[in-house]
Amino acid sequence: MKKIIYIFILTASFLLNTTNIMAASLTASLSSNKSTVTVGSSVKITAKVSGSKIYIVQGNVSSNNPSVLSGGGTIYRKADLGSEPNGFSSTSKTFTFTAQKVGTATISISDTGIGLTVNDSPLSFSGKSIVINVVEKNDSSTTNNQNSNSNTNTNNNNNSNSSNSDSSKKEENKSNDNKLSSLTISKGTLSPKFSANTTSYKVDLTSDIETVDIAAKANDSKAKVTGTGKKDLVIGSQTYSVTVVSESGIKKVYSITFNVTEKPTVFTQFGDQKLGILKDVAKIEVPEGYKETTVTLEGEEIRGWKNDKTGLTLVYLADESGHKSFYIYSDGKVANKYELITIAGKKYTLLDIPSDMKEQEGLKADKVKIGDMELDGWSYEDKNHANYAVVYLMNEAGEKNLYSYEKTEGTLQKYVVSEEKKANNTLTYVLAGTTALFALSTLGVYMMYTNFKKKSIATIKDYYDRKNQG
Repeated sequence: MKKIIYIFILTASFLLNTTNIMAASLTASLSSNKSTVTVGSSVKITAKVSGSKIYIVQGNVSSNNPSVLSGGGTIYRKADLGSEPNGFSSTSKTFTFTAQKVGTATISISDTGIGLTVNDSPLSFSGKSIVINVVEKNDSSTTNNQNSNSNTNTNNNNNSNSSNSDSSKKEENKSNDNKLSSLTISKGTLSPKFSANTTSYKVDLTSDIETVDIAAKANDSKAKVTGTGKKDLVIGSQTYSVTVVSESGIKKVYSITFNVTEKPTVFTQFGDQKLGILKDVAKIEVPEGYKETTVTLEGEEIRGWKNDKTGLTLVYLADESGHKSFYIYSDGKVANKYELITIAGKKYTLLDIPSDMKEQEGLKADKVKIGDMELDGWSYEDKNHANYAVVYLMNEAGEKNLYSYEKTEGTLQKYVVSEEKKANNTLTYVLAGTTALFALSTLGVYMMYTNFKKKSIATIKDYYDRKNQG
């Protein structure tokens, strides 16, 4: 009895071990887009291997008669266990075979024997094959009867093959033309000018234009066009697309970017210029050191920017040509345009010259060129100082000064009246004061003398009048 039990255990163990080493089964298949091809043309063969929990699989696809039909290769896939912990269930690959001469070729898929599951169990599949016939180009009867999308080794269903062939020819005859013959807009101008091969355009508009119509026409009447019609516009940048899909399904996209800038409706006068007040200032680059504030201009509360260090307040306005700039705001109006000039690495703000400073002794009003900028200033009357000029600027500390500019070296320093001029001015004032005092003194003495003379004559006259009466 013990011997029987022992034999049973050995037999069970053998069967279990045999089960463990048997390879799990995979399914392989081949399919083609046609079973008959003409010499010089090609046929596509798709190989597919299916199963469960596949970690790695490999097979060879080949022709048994490459002189008739050449091509082939390897189908291979390995699971990425990081993203595919349970492996994959199928893999496929399409191969192109070229017909070399009239004949018949069998395309086969065979296992290379490296298949494994994610559990390291072996995998394998049985070979499959498909037969492809190669005929002469003018052998239409054979082609019409045998073209099909079959994945079998025979061509028994000739009617089906003929139908598939006709369908394939219709697909091949469909147009791939997905270009526009025209693209137009109701407002503005496309930049660059429309060309069927150019797909990106820009258009600049102002905020008084709130909508635009886009029209387009396909080059091929069978192509479909979408994305045309009336489009809404807002201040800023927005892109609309027009899509063309060819008869065969190929898509091309044309895009139009509309850049809409604000058009002012309220204006303020600055000299002989009319400046427009801008409210859309969210994206402008504010000069360094300025903080946002609110100011009132022409009865409108608008955004401004103040520099606590210099005391300047700026507003952002547009001139009559549409150019936008910062302007210095003071006492409820625009004082002058905000412009900076850099001299020897330091920044200065350009200022209008006050009326009481326009006359400077020894200087004459002139235009002063510094770099690419031309400023109102003074040149020296003395020709020995021809390389010097004087300008009125504000430094980074907010101090307003006259500055002497040396043209050759491009240097700047505070303009100081010379001691000689001061002495001359002082002497002039002293002489003028002395002359005035002398004139006043002389006048006083003369008046005193005249008054005394009048009194003396009157006294003498009274004396003689009294004597004659006595």
